[in-house]
Amino acid sequence: MYTKTNKEIYRFKIFQETEEEKEVEVEKEVEVEKEVEVEKTRKKEDGTEEKYKDKEKKLVKEKKLVKEKRKETVKEEHTFVIKQPTRRQMEEADMEYSIEMSKCVKEGILTKAMLLNKYSDTGGLMSESDANALSDMYSELGQLQTELTNLNLKTNIEEKTEKKKQKVISDISNLRRSIATAETNFSALLNHTADSRAQNKVIAWYLLSLTKIEENGVEKPFFPGASFEEKKENFYQMEESEEPLLSLVYDKLSAFISFWYFSTNASKEDFEELEQDIEEGTL
Repeated sequence: MYTKTNKEIYRFKIFQETEEEKEVEVEKEVEVEKEVEVEKTRKKEDGTEEKYKDKEKKLVKEKKLVKEKRKETVKEEHTFVIKQPTRRQMEEADMEYSIEMSKCVKEGILTKAMLLNKYSDTGGLMSESDANALSDMYSELGQLQTELTNLNLKTNIEEKTEKKKQKVISDISNLRRSIATAETNFSALLNHTADSRAQNKVIAWYLLSLTKIEENGVEKPFFPGASFEEKKENFYQMEESEEPLLSLVYDKLSAFISFWYFSTNASKEDFEELEQDIEEGTL
């Protein structure tokens, strides 16, 4: 997940339509008072009539450029950047996961392993062998995540250690995919476990911590705040005030962060395909 060379996970653009009142020049036919030359008739001394030309002021119509205020729909471009987490951020995210797991267990919320054991004992949603297999996968995933955390804590990484780290990352990615496949038929029940709550918490942590918006070539946090709690509070305020830009980008951000979290080693091309699926509504 963390590398020294790749500082971004993905960057993408959002186009926000807004209405602006602009003063524009339009050509209109208007009435103006002008002194014009007209032909008149008068009687001469001998009783005959003669025509002559005179000048008088009259209202005439002519085309003229006038300024009017009009509302125009404009597309404003926004660039979002999902940053690569630093080692410190990854450790903080892991801590958030552990804290949320402990909190849920104390409140009596079952872990996925506990729930699977419960249903395997009572012959519930799946067979005992399937439940045990899924429970073993979760146990293995926990061990691999602990191993990855320990490897990330090492400051001087040798080539052998780096290869081992990449192997662990690959194993985590494959295991997560296997778990996701196994959970498909009973995901609704497992969504209320301690693991799922902790997983949602850490994804939210990454989303609020890694999302930047680029303005005039300068990146700044889209969710301001010195801590996760401050960022979360600002997010709630944006959501409650129905911030238009947040409404446009949130679902896409959530999809990208979740995809990155579960895929571990997703490429730029993978994200581009995902974005295309989102835009086409095929996701």
